Amino acid sequence: MSFTRFSYSLGKPTLCMVTPLMVTFGPAFAADCSIDAFPSLPDVRMVSVTSEAAPVQHCKVAGVLGTETNFELLLPDDWNGKFVMGGGGGFVGSVINAASDFVNALELGWATVGTDTGHQGHSLDASWAYNNLERLVSFGHQAVHRTAVVSKPLIEAHYGQEISRSIFFGCSRGGGQALMEAQRHPEDFDGIVAMAPAFNWTHELGARWIIRAQTMYPDPEQLADPVIGAEAQALIGKAIMTECDGLDGLADGILNDPRQCSFDVATLACTEQSSNECLSADQVAAAKAIHDTFKIDGQTLHGTPVGAELPGSPLGWTLWTTGGYNPDAGLKYHEGSDTGEFQPPPAPNGSWAFANGILRYFIQNDPDWSYVGYDFSDFAAKAARVAPTLNADDPDLSEFRARGGKLIIDNGWMDGSMSAYGTLNYCERILALDPTASEDVRLFLRPGIAHCNGGPGPDGTNYLIAMDKWLDTGVAPDSLPAPFRGKDGGRIVCAHPGVVTYDGSGNPNSPESFSCSLPN
Repeated sequence: MSFTRFSYSLGKPTLCMVTPLMVTFGPAFAADCSIDAFPSLPDVRMVSVTSEAAPVQHCKVAGVLGTETNFELLLPDDWNGKFVMGGGGGFVGSVINAASDFVNALELGWATVGTDTGHQGHSLDASWAYNNLERLVSFGHQAVHRTAVVSKPLIEAHYGQEISRSIFFGCSRGGGQALMEAQRHPEDFDGIVAMAPAFNWTHELGARWIIRAQTMYPDPEQLADPVIGAEAQALIGKAIMTECDGLDGLADGILNDPRQCSFDVATLACTEQSSNECLSADQVAAAKAIHDTFKIDGQTLHGTPVGAELPGSPLGWTLWTTGGYNPDAGLKYHEGSDTGEFQPPPAPNGSWAFANGILRYFIQNDPDWSYVGYDFSDFAAKAARVAPTLNADDPDLSEFRARGGKLIIDNGWMDGSMSAYGTLNYCERILALDPTASEDVRLFLRPGIAHCNGGPGPDGTNYLIAMDKWLDTGVAPDSLPAPFRGKDGGRIVCAHPGVVTYDGSGNPNSPESFSCSLPN
């Protein structure tokens, strides 16, 4: 879980918003960028304050909250009067700021902050949580809240004026942090953007992904060759696209709505009459562990939508579910998340690393625990001890909304990590609890997009700008621009329940050729 760019790999003023007399600082503004210029705050230790020239002139404040929660606050000379906190990715372990890495918040004039969530380590390593409840609580919710609370007076002291708006922006683990803020600390932010949110750590990331590990790598000592290798993955991906790619009227390697596709991987099972291109019984079982929805401990665990296989790409199943351990090439997830100081744990793919870390260090509290033969008989009781700290799955957003808070939730349909079905189910639970929540919550399911970004679809939607505009105008977005990265043109993304729909004849790289319609 994870965010930022893979290298392989949401107005009227809010009810709570203070609207002070704004002073506009231009590029020539130069506040005192020194430790002595900042106020002393309880339980906060300032480590360094430096003036930085890149990517724009800004003051960089590094500090420590409490025992060991590190943060970095970036204060641009040309400030727009607003504050955005960027979320982390994976198990975090270093200061990560999705708002800075993802949407260039600093260059756009936002004061912005990130945190390591109270521990240091590789983003795939959870061993820091062993016998350390303080770190688990910091990671679960406390570090983000405390960082937000501390950052605000530091920003206002530096500029000599109040912040006009506060937004949280995160993806993957940062998306889960975003939802946790809306649920636990609704007073922290006016707007929240939760992309590909990792919000159910015990069941979706823990139990679900352990089942994947059991079927894909039944022997945890043999991690080089998955049950579904590259050839079988390509066979599955090709068969799905052959059957379903044209259902949306455009054969482009993108399923605008995978729910239209009824493909059954069992049709690829080997029989006596099969050619060489077929799947063994173990391969069919492993694929079903990825695609199918089932229950553990009474909770529905959501399958990955078809179309997320992305054979031949370092994204999709290769990164998250199949892969294969290579000791000479560690898995890299988030730009800025792995500094090189920490070594990654041996893991063949992302879900394997996270599931084993969660079970060993969050739930079982046993570094030697193994998934071999594990039947989940003790899972409910042990998961219940940490679920309130880790999981951000409460659909009650009434306090956040009562303050005028707005929430954008996003997921890519080709996300091989955070299932779009799980994110969709959470949003439907919000609306089931209170149908009026649709006034303040928008879900966007992006066709052709992998985890956070990447994939064949247009992934250039800027949710920070969209949220800022929503708060300015009070008009909730029903669709948003979706530019392609690396090539001209773009499409649109539609707010749920709308589905991106091609007009049947227009330029497939032009947004004018697409509209939002209700699913069939």
